[in-house]
Amino acid sequence: MLIMGVVISFAALSLKGNDNQLDEEARRLQALIALAGQEAVLQSRELALEFTPDGYDFIVYDGTRWRPLADDEVLRARTLPEDLALDYQAEGDKMTIGSKDDDMIPPRIYFLSSGEVTPFHLTLRRHGTDEAYTLSGDARGKTKLSGAGNDK
Repeated sequence: MLIMGVVISFAALSLKGNDNQLDEEARRLQALIALAGQEAVLQSRELALEFTPDGYDFIVYDGTRWRPLADDEVLRARTLPEDLALDYQAEGDKMTIGSKDDDMIPPRIYFLSSGEVTPFHLTLRRHGTDEAYTLSGDARGKTKLSGAGNDK
């Protein structure tokens, strides 16, 4: 019985670790989106969150083109864990991040120096389960995180 209890405890802890991963990724994304909106206004520059096949990256408009924020340790490119998927919906466009279409511009959420933000809905979910968080943002940059038992 003792051995069974120990095995079940380890199994429960490993499953809880996966739950924390989804929660952490959703909260990290919410915090980074809020920070990008603030940085755009404070530094008077246009930023965007660009979704890549395996995650997301923050980019800046330099007056002629969009380029990665290579020198920023916080607003840097991030890769999603393999068991998580990100669904994107903004301005009528809807797609699952990770689908590949070489002819299209990657989906973006824009953060303008005026404080305006592209309204969006993101759903971060675990493959093969109903576990998910939805992160919504309005044109003023206010975000709301809901799902997985919490509304923040």
